[in-house]
Amino acid sequence: MKKLFFLFAMLASIAASAQVTNVEPLGANYTDKTVSFRVWWNAGSRDATHLSKVWVWVDYITVNSNNTTSGNSWTRATTETVSGGVTSYDGSHRNGFWLEGNASTNYSATLTVQLTNVPAKFNWCAYVSDYPPNVTANNGIYTFHGTPPFTLTAADGATQTVAGTTLTTSALTITPITIRDKTACPGEFCHYQGNDLYIDATHLCQQRASGAQNWEAWIKDARDNELYRIVLMPDELWWTAEEMRYDASATKQSYKCPTGAQRTIYNRPNIACPVGWILPSVAQFTYLHNIASEIELLAANTYAVYGTGIDHYGFSVIPDPGRADDANDAMPKTCLNDYSAYPAAWDTLNERRMHCMHRVANTKPCFAYDLSWNQVRCIRNL
Repeated sequence: MKKLFFLFAMLASIAASAQVTNVEPLGANYTDKTVSFRVWWNAGSRDATHLSKVWVWVDYITVNSNNTTSGNSWTRATTETVSGGVTSYDGSHRNGFWLEGNASTNYSATLTVQLTNVPAKFNWCAYVSDYPPNVTANNGIYTFHGTPPFTLTAADGATQTVAGTTLTTSALTITPITIRDKTACPGEFCHYQGNDLYIDATHLCQQRASGAQNWEAWIKDARDNELYRIVLMPDELWWTAEEMRYDASATKQSYKCPTGAQRTIYNRPNIACPVGWILPSVAQFTYLHNIASEIELLAANTYAVYGTGIDHYGFSVIPDPGRADDANDAMPKTCLNDYSAYPAAWDTLNERRMHCMHRVANTKPCFAYDLSWNQVRCIRNL
């Protein structure tokens, strides 16, 4: 009779109170080199910390002919096939796999996993993590969450190893894109991969904790070193989450409003965007407005015809009126400052594509004036 020993344990660094995804062992078939277990969680347990896409892996240790283990070293098993759940491999590295479950209800999946690098007889241990490794920063210190050591990888493949759970921001020698911990669970150090990414103790690249929990980061405009907050929107494009401030007044293509609320306005403003960023097309602008509601796009507590803004994506649109200056070839001399009196709307006239104008109250269509001087948002597809 073949003896099977199954150890169910979470890694020591994952506190029991933080891990709310469960594993139940079912058995093993040594002939096929498969192991079976159930992964489950209760309704209401998924949130920004406990994800519905979980990382699953199996460790093994060799069992000798006398049913004793060979040494004390557990080894990561590589997986050939997985059945019983919605899964995906981690690229070409089959040292674990993703299991996609239901976020809103009770979830249970019985998995059968075929292992490829195990001996004829082995003990095994299955693990699951609903909290992929990640990093936060505060007061000049990066704090890494997961099981050390951590491997950081840049877009060009350069790596940096962090032995513990903290690192000063000044000690970061690369611009990481991904992060792995000891479990080999892959995570994202930062989802934005542009070379203008800016990170320090107060300008972070991370998923937003509220709203849509989409990614948020910061970029530096190399032309004037201005920093801009950017957000990944549901159209899968990065958008600047604030209006551009690049000074193009020397070429008569920008004007700084005397009121701080309206900041910089541009005239047919291709000059406004940093390198790698462009103005959204009419189609792109309209598409975003169609898939995200106006209330979700408006800054929090901002009034609109259809309700009050909730800033669901961190996009932070602020209502903005038309301008008194309608000559495209002339620099403005003043800016209207009654922006708060108007609900938000969207100007999609070609060549302008500004972030918003006002519309006639209580009417749905945008009321776009023939004005070219207005604020600007930029986009990037990465």
